Amino acid sequence: MPSFPHELPLALFRRCPELVPHLLKALEVELPPYREVRIVESNLTQLTPTEYHADLVVTLYDDHGQPVLGIVVEVQLQLDPAKQWSWPWYVVGLRARLQIPVVLLVFCDDEKVASWARRPIFIGGDWWYWPRVLGPEQVPWVKSRALAVELPELAVLSAVAHGNEPAGLEVLLPTIDALRTLDEDRKGFYYDVVLRSLNEAMRRALEKEMTMQEGKYEYQSDFARTYFGQGKAEGKAEGKAEGKAEGKAEGRAEALLAVLEARGLAPDASTRERILGCTDSEQLQRWIVRAATAPSLREVFEEP
Repeated sequence: MPSFPHELPLALFRRCPELVPHLLKALEVELPPYREVRIVESNLTQLTPTEYHADLVVTLYDDHGQPVLGIVVEVQLQLDPAKQWSWPWYVVGLRARLQIPVVLLVFCDDEKVASWARRPIFIGGDWWYWPRVLGPEQVPWVKSRALAVELPELAVLSAVAHGNEPAGLEVLLPTIDALRTLDEDRKGFYYDVVLRSLNEAMRRALEKEMTMQEGKYEYQSDFARTYFGQGKAEGKAEGKAEGKAEGKAEGRAEALLAVLEARGLAPDASTRERILGCTDSEQLQRWIVRAATAPSLREVFEEP
C-alpha cells in the first residue's frame, strides 16, 4: 500500500464510520448485534492530569439505543514504542467510561509496521493485550460494484491498498464506477485519493480502460480531468483518424503493455510488435485478463 498522510484513512472513517466494524469483520472479530454506528469524543482522559487522545472512537448501538461495543481506532504509519503504554490505556479508559467491551483497531499502511503493532503488550501479572491490526494484506478486495456502491469508502481503501498489484484493475474499475453515484464533494475527493495512489503503469492501464468506456465513465475531479484529459483527447483523435474499432484495439494493446510492465513481465521486441500489431480487441482483452495473474510471459499468450 502506498504511504499516505495520517489524516487520509481517518477522513474515510469519519465520513463513513460503518467502515470501522466492517474492517473488524475482515479480521474475523466477532461483533455483538448492532443497529447504529456513531463517532464519539476521542479524549479518553479520566481522573488524571495526563491527556490521552485516540485518533478516533466509534461506538456500536443496539436496537434500543444502548451502546454494545466501543472501538478505538488508531492510524499507525511508523514504529512508535510509546504506543505500548498508551494503547492499553485507550481501551481501559473507554471501557470504564462506557461500561461496555472495547476493542482497539490499528490501521497500518506498511506490513512491517503492522507486524510490529500485532505484538502482544504485557500489562503485568498474567495480563497481556493483543491489538487488532489491519495491514495492507488484510484490506478486503472490493471487486463487486454493488459492494463498492454500498460502501464507497471501503472501495477506495481497497483501491489504494491493491490498485498497484497485478490484478489491480479488478478493484479499480468497480471503484471508479461506483464513485459516479456520490455527491460532488465525496466523488472528487475519492477520485483524487485513488488516482494519486497509483504508479505510472497502473494509471496508464486505468486510463486506457476508462477511455475505451468513455461513454460510461466521467472524470469528476480537477486532478482526474487534468491527468486523463490529454490521453482522452489523443484517443479521440486516433479514433477519428483510424476508426473506432482500430482505436479500441490500440487502446487495449497499450493497456496490456502497461499491465505487463507493472507485473515485471516486460515483453521482448517481437512480442511487443505482436501486441501492437493485433487488431482483434477481444483477443487483446483475453490477454489482459491472463496478464493479471499469469506467472510468466509465455503463459499470457499460450492458448488453452
